[in-house]
Parts: sequence; structure tokens; C-alpha cells
Amino acid sequence: MLKLESFQEFLNEGTKLAPGELKKSATGGPYVGKARTEILANKIRKQEPLTLAKGGEFLVVDVQGGLAAVEQFKKDSKAFKLIGKNGTEISSSDLLKTPEFGGGAGAGGGTASTAIGESAQCVWMAAMLDIGKAMPIESFTDEVLTKAFKKVSVGKTSLKEILGIDESWKVSSYITAQYAIQNRIIEKGMTFHRDDDLMKAVYSAKNVAFKNNDFKPLPDDKWNPGDIWVVDTDFKLDELNTTTVEDLNDDILDLYLQKRLVGISLKKVAKGAKGVEKNVERPPETEDYRYSAGHIKALKRGEWYTTKANYITHKDGQLDIRANSAFGSHKVEIKGKGARGGGASWGVMSDAAKRIYKKELPKNSAMKKEAQQIAKGDKKAIAKFTKMLQTVDKKISENEVKKELKALGKNSGIWIHGKLGGLYVINLIEKGGQKANKFITQLINYAGSSTSDSSAYIIVKEK
Repeated sequence: MLKLESFQEFLNEGTKLAPGELKKSATGGPYVGKARTEILANKIRKQEPLTLAKGGEFLVVDVQGGLAAVEQFKKDSKAFKLIGKNGTEISSSDLLKTPEFGGGAGAGGGTASTAIGESAQCVWMAAMLDIGKAMPIESFTDEVLTKAFKKVSVGKTSLKEILGIDESWKVSSYITAQYAIQNRIIEKGMTFHRDDDLMKAVYSAKNVAFKNNDFKPLPDDKWNPGDIWVVDTDFKLDELNTTTVEDLNDDILDLYLQKRLVGISLKKVAKGAKGVEKNVERPPETEDYRYSAGHIKALKRGEWYTTKANYITHKDGQLDIRANSAFGSHKVEIKGKGARGGGASWGVMSDAAKRIYKKELPKNSAMKKEAQQIAKGDKKAIAKFTKMLQTVDKKISENEVKKELKALGKNSGIWIHGKLGGLYVINLIEKGGQKANKFITQLINYAGSSTSDSSAYIIVKEK
């Protein structure tokens, strides 16, 4: 494979018939499906000039030597010398992958080329999560990519087509995958989709939501031009509320911010990548609201164990944090004068935590697991849960926690999960100050912002 540091030279010269390319069959052009070694041998035999990657042509004069070198290549896959006029020599790797060898059209040509390139990106992302983002591009062998292919869902695109992409697509896939991992767009445990049942179901949900609004549905790529979709393993399609377009787009934004359902629009890159988020308009980091305190019990009555909700008060009102349903995602409801009402999702809370505190709130799947551990009596998990409660009320003891959880009976896991979300938020902001003010202001302003007819996604393109 092509070394990344030599890519600028590659751009200037064109795609070379390096050994990794020469040993494959043509993926396009007039001899599609034919072994490139046979195409080369025929050109040598017929005394047809060969095109050089750096420009110009080369005529092999030692025909028998050239044909013997091609046969040897079939055995050892090593680049070989070809001899021209006046004893001039070139390496087989100096040859250009012209249309005769399946070059000149990326992964195949036109829409088919794009489909293969996008599917290949899914495979390269899965492979890089397997072997690590620091591994050089040469490490992504056909064997590694074949193993990763089993973990993706890319419609009708075949493994053969993906392995047959040219060097420019490979470099683009490598750079884009590195960027996605470094910037936490993708991570282990996610699955990759292109033109499969899941991706189609997301766009079908869009059509339902628009129909429920009596709107003419936007074309798929106008609503969300995600070429591939990256999905967390715990995502379920029924998390998408299609009652209205606004409901659906709110869910897409929430899932995007949690990195549980991410549409990625791909552009071919060569030297570096950057991401541009769309329909993720964040309010400015102001301090319009002043944090007062976090509460683990209702403000007017009850004890910490009589409600699954948690509360945050500020000068002009309060924020109620609770799970939507049993083991469902948490949301915050905005109350009080000066606030525009509404609510903010766990994704919005997670995004605000990351931006303001440089910390990440746990995913819902992690909190569900933690709640189940507490419910089963795991000592470390109960000790941690008690410590989180003590952030608000130091009088709470571990024995009291055990007693009250036991009293909850078989539904204790659901109750603990409901409590955990708000506890994580309160533990994050309990020291107050400027960051806490910015955090609650973000939630309140997010809740009052409008949603466009298009949904959240990220474009990864040339830096």
C-alpha cells in the first residue's frame, strides 16, 4: 500500500501500479475483471507503449525478459525491472494505472464509485478500531479489511469491490477513519451502515414525521445527507419519535450529541480531514442564569428515596432531571420565570458537560449496567452511589442506602437508574461558580431554541 508521507508525490504523479495493485484484477475499464498481470503481459507482447505515473511513455524492448518478470511476479508479488531503449530501466511500480488497468475512475466510476468508496470507509473505520489508529496505512492488509467487513452492513457492495479501491481511496479512508477516532465521532462498540435496512429505516422515519405534519417530505439528502450512519450497539429504532418533524429532529440531535446515531457525510480527502457539524447550533456560553444548588429530593416534601428525579435550582427557577421511561434516556424539564419552557435531552447535557467541564457524562447503557450492579448488591457500586448522594447530603449513610434500596424490591434497578442520571449532573456542577452558571444556561437556552426541518449530521472533508 501507499505510504502516507509520500501522498503528495502520488497526487502529482497519478496512481501507480504498485505490487498491491498489480496483483489484483481490473475493477473498471475495458478489461474489467481481467488480471492486471495479463493486461500488462499483453501490452508487452504487442509492443504497446506503457504510460508512466510521472508522465510520458515507456516501450519495453526486452519482451521475453519482461514476460518472464511478469510470470515471476505472480509467484513472489515483488516489483520488477523492465528494460527499454538504450538499456533504460524502470520499475513496474513506475507504471500508471490507466483505464486499461481499471484506473482513472476511483473505485469504479460515477455513482458506483461513490457507493464503493463509502462502503469502504465503513470497513476502514471498523478495521482501525480493531487494530488502532496509530497503525501505519500498510497495516491495513486485505486480511485485516476482510475481518472488518464482517462487522459492517453495506448493502449490495461486495468485499471484492471494497478491496479493489485504488490508492487514493485507501488514503482517504485511512485519514478519515483516523480523524473520526481522534475526535470521538466513532468508538469501539459502534456499528457501520450504508444502504442497509437500518439506514433505510431512519429515512423512512423521516417520511412518517413529515407526513404527520402534513408536510411534503424533504428528499433524504436534504433532510440528512449522511452517506454512512454510525450506530451505538444499544440504539433502537423505536427511540425515534415520529409524531412531528420537530420531535424526530430533536431525537436525531440528542442521539448525535450522545454519539449513538451519527450521520456522516463523506468527502474524499488527500492530506488531512476536518469535521463540520450541521444543524447543531449551540447557544453561546453565557451566564444568563445563576446556579443555586442541586437537590436529590422534591423541594417541598419527601426524602431522597421517595423520588427517582433530581433537581437543580437557580435564581429564576429549577431544572427537573428524570428518565423518560424505565431504563430510558434522561431529560431535563425547564421550569420557572424567564425560561422559555421545554426540555433538554441527555445528549444536550452530555455536550454541555464536554464543552464546559471537559468531562463526559456516561451513556445510558452504562448507567443501566451500573444500576443493575447496585440492585444486585455490588459493594463497590453501592459505595459509589452512596458517595454521589452524599455530595448533596453528607448525613446519608451506606447502611441507609442499602435499607431503602432493599425496600424498593424488584423494581430497584429501574429506580436507581432514574436517580443516577441527575446524580451524575449534580456531582459535576455541585461546586457552583462560572462553569455551573454556563452549564445550566446552556440547557435552558437549548430548550428554547428552534429546530430546522433538516437534522444533525457531520461532514468530514479536506482540511
